[in-house]
Amino acid sequence: MVALVSPLARAENTEDLQRFKQTRRCINCNLKKANLVDAPLTGAFVRDTNLKEANLEGADLRFAIFRKVNLKNANLTNADLTGAIFKDVNLDDAILTGARLPIGFGERPNPTRDVQMPSQLQRPERP
Repeated sequence: MVALVSPLARAENTEDLQRFKQTRRCINCNLKKANLVDAPLTGAFVRDTNLKEANLEGADLRFAIFRKVNLKNANLTNADLTGAIFKDVNLDDAILTGARLPIGFGERPNPTRDVQMPSQLQRPERP
């Protein structure tokens, strides 16, 4: 008996993929290995979603919000992520070649630079 397995087998949930393309919202979705090449996903909201090994090459993800998303080994080559927000996102081994990244992407917050007390609210020195 010989079992044939297609090397191009898909792992994504087809319903999740179609809904994401139509609504640009994906909560608790399985989009592993999904094909989203050149997808127009401006302002997408993605939470608790698996996009491991997904192909997002050239995707328009401007101002998208990613929260608790697995993008491990995802292809983001030439994707536009301008203004995107990432919170608890796994980008291990993701391909970001040519991607337009948000300002400050990859930087750690600097409390002395990012949070400053306005001068009018500072307490006056005591004599």
